[in-house]
Amino acid sequence: MLRFSLAGVQLKFSALKTDAKKGGLTIPVEGVGGSWIVKLPSHQYPGVPENEYSMMTIAKSIGMDVPDLQLLDVKAIEGLPEGIGEFKGQALAIKRFDRSPDGPIHIEDFAQVFGVPPDDKYKHANYKVIAKVLGIESGEADVAEFIRRLVFSTLIGNTDMHLKNWSLIYSDKRTPALSPAYDLLSTIPYIPDDKMALNYSRTKKMVDFTRDELRHLAAKAMIPEKLVLDTATETVERFKQIWAQEKSNLPLEKKVVSIIDAHAESIPIYHAR
Repeated sequence: MLRFSLAGVQLKFSALKTDAKKGGLTIPVEGVGGSWIVKLPSHQYPGVPENEYSMMTIAKSIGMDVPDLQLLDVKAIEGLPEGIGEFKGQALAIKRFDRSPDGPIHIEDFAQVFGVPPDDKYKHANYKVIAKVLGIESGEADVAEFIRRLVFSTLIGNTDMHLKNWSLIYSDKRTPALSPAYDLLSTIPYIPDDKMALNYSRTKKMVDFTRDELRHLAAKAMIPEKLVLDTATETVERFKQIWAQEKSNLPLEKKVVSIIDAHAESIPIYHAR
């Protein structure tokens, strides 16, 4: 089945910040790389960096844990391989959360957690089992953050939240916690799809993402139903408010905004009280 995957449409590089005032970045020639990830524009799907920047910005405004990010012109990036410099437009730079002054921080995506090969990142698990692991290993704060991201991804039509787009981070080298968010963008303007990457609990269909589906997810994941429903309700209300205020200020084409507007209206929890 054809699915949208950033890995197939964007070139990514690790980069070093070179000029804090100008926001320039350099791709290292050798070594372990830098503290930023740069995603170049796609020839196949225009506006992907702007889309991800916008959705990550909205997510941060809603209250989700999002790393620092910026849009910059491709011309401001030094050290790109020969030929890559022919790319034009905006690139997205995201500060790496798996780096610290003391060295790398261990990250484990949920394909690794479940022992699933990368090629099977759309298989063998679902969102309720991710929620169950978080409930056991890291507690209610991370469960709530997971529900926020799941609800938000559904409202914007981010159908690519597969196992490798959720990770645990071990900041103290021992205790797992949900990592900051990454790869949050609306995929439906590029490849229309009515299904999420994984099952919520019983279904992948976004039009079936109801409060009852959330109750089922909570029961099967053995996490507090009230926490799940209250977090979902709060996320929807925050999304409505912030999206209405900011959508015209974001670097998005009007067509993309219209598609997200129509899609959000089709999701049952968007209207639930």
